[in-house]
Amino acid sequence: MGKSRKLVIITVLAGLLMGLAAPAYAYQEGDGGAILLDLFVLRPVGFVAMVAGTVLFVGALPISLPSRSVDKTFDAFVKHPAYYTFVRHLGDEQ
Repeated sequence: MGKSRKLVIITVLAGLLMGLAAPAYAYQEGDGGAILLDLFVLRPVGFVAMVAGTVLFVGALPISLPSRSVDKTFDAFVKHPAYYTFVRHLGDEQ
C-alpha cells in the first residue's frame, strides 16, 4: 500500500473518530436516524469539504491578499466547514 493511500485511510478514520467525540448530551429521544445520518454521512462529507476548502483557500490567496479579504475567504472556505464538522452537536441540522 502506498504512502498516500495510507494517509488517506488514516485521515478518513481520524475524521470518523472525531465525529464520535461529540458531546453526549446532544442525543435527544427519537432522533436516532438524524444522529446516524450525521455521524456516518454528514460529518465525513464536512471533513472532506474542510480539506477541499483549505486547498481552495491557499489557491485563492493571490486574489484575496491584494483585496484584503483573507478573513472572509478563510471563513467561507475553512472556518464554516470546520465548525460544521467538529463543533456543532451530533444530529443538529444547522
